[in-house]
Amino acid sequence: MTDIESTVRVVRGEMQPWSDQNQPGLPAAGGPVVCRLLADLLPRARRTLVVGPHGRDVLDLVADRSEHVTVLLRSVSDATELAAAAANSEADPRWEVVAGALDGLAGATFEPYDAIVAVDGLDRVLGADSPDLSWPERLAQLLKHATVDAVLVLGLANGFALTSLLDRRGLDERHGDNEWWPLRDDPQRPASAAAFAQAAERAGITGARVYANFAAHTLIEIDAATEARPGSLLCRMGVRGLQAAGASLPLLAPIGELAEAAAHAGQLGSVPEGWLLLRGSPTRTAYAEGAAAGVTVAVERAGDGWLLDAAGEATDLPDGLRIRVGTRTLPDAPTAEDVLFRLAAAGDVPGIRAFAAELGAWARSRSTAEAICLDDLVYDGTAFTPGFYGWATTEPASADELLAAAWHRWRDRLVSAHRRHPWPPWMAGDDLVATLLQMSGDAAEPSTVERGREIADLVAEPVPDESTLDLRSALEEAAAARHELFELRGHVFGLERTLGYRDKQLKVREKRIREMRASVQRYEEIRNHRLFKYVRYAAKIRHPKQFARAVMRRLRG
Repeated sequence: MTDIESTVRVVRGEMQPWSDQNQPGLPAAGGPVVCRLLADLLPRARRTLVVGPHGRDVLDLVADRSEHVTVLLRSVSDATELAAAAANSEADPRWEVVAGALDGLAGATFEPYDAIVAVDGLDRVLGADSPDLSWPERLAQLLKHATVDAVLVLGLANGFALTSLLDRRGLDERHGDNEWWPLRDDPQRPASAAAFAQAAERAGITGARVYANFAAHTLIEIDAATEARPGSLLCRMGVRGLQAAGASLPLLAPIGELAEAAAHAGQLGSVPEGWLLLRGSPTRTAYAEGAAAGVTVAVERAGDGWLLDAAGEATDLPDGLRIRVGTRTLPDAPTAEDVLFRLAAAGDVPGIRAFAAELGAWARSRSTAEAICLDDLVYDGTAFTPGFYGWATTEPASADELLAAAWHRWRDRLVSAHRRHPWPPWMAGDDLVATLLQMSGDAAEPSTVERGREIADLVAEPVPDESTLDLRSALEEAAAARHELFELRGHVFGLERTLGYRDKQLKVREKRIREMRASVQRYEEIRNHRLFKYVRYAAKIRHPKQFARAVMRRLRG
């Protein structure tokens, strides 16, 4: 018996050397959001099967809910590493690691499982020697190992995702070895959420729900995602998920703008990174990452609004900032940022002034140091309600300073998105923030504006790397640079022209000075010039009689 067989059970279809855990751009399935959904979904089970590459956080959660866990990985090296890690953990007796393909697992003798977790989907379950199984055939192979009422979690990648449509790389650079098996050539593979649900129903899976999976950053129930419209809470969560998915990709255009357009057309559920099909106990409407790493937010309906439950411990927070977690209720209404964007696009300065005054009165009525983020501040027409960010400063901050930070953040998002507004270009900096602060009822002292800038920098969104900057933004920045260059050239031309005029004036003055100097020299050559100088000096004497007496006294002496 080899060392591999002593720690890992090997079935047909194993791949070596190969690794699915370390594929660039295609990580193992998992993350805090997926774990929170699984924590709500998975019951206490006797036997659980995990198919495909998953993160250790998912495996630990499954192990806590099960008496026995079988993990199927086609990579022998991945299976060996997992078996070695499991041997050093407390869950060692409950782990069984199998290396091989899904069709090879069908030939082995295994008892049916009460729960099957395949968040990664069925794309990475076949080996190099496996038959060319279509997606429905793979699903049938998977369901052979499930009991009749088994809990099921199944993922599916979306070829029509916005991140895929906007990716400016070629197919060879986009996928590489990740698609050594031509999955996209399978005509029976579901290509939409509806087709996914229908294929599962044909396979005998009843009572399942489909969630839109925005790169494991946000999970939204598919019907709720379809009904989400720009400005709603679920739309904002979906847009954040797509922006997180596209943050490391070179895109053709800003993905957030197109995601809002898809939501406006009722197609937000059609453009995520993938979908998750769940069969089990009811779960909540949406799950998402919070404002900081380590914090997750679960959303469910509460009357006409939403009940948010933020949990977890924030990590990697900048100094001077903290996160508040807990539950809160939000109305189903747009944010203050959306209202201000519409007013700015319409050039309605009186409307902005009235809204800013209302915002300032609300900010001064609060007794908390929670930061004000207008993109997370819901406005139902009469009142303001903070959303799920929960940012708060560790150092004391006045209401005016928090307002200044909110206006700085709003101004940054307004300018970076190249949105229309009624203010001239030279007023788009601190002058605009001071003006908005004055509209809010503040004196807009320079110290307040400066302190607001510091708070806004703490909660600012990360600046995208130049290598992942979308093409349209790069073209807009290039056009802005060309415009600035044109203006600078005009300014330089004006300065050069002015310097030319000054040079000519200096030359004329120098010529006149030389002429006057020559005339003076000719004048000094006159014979009676010396007498003239004495006469001129004498003409300047104010009291000639006194001067004459003084001269006479000196001559006598």
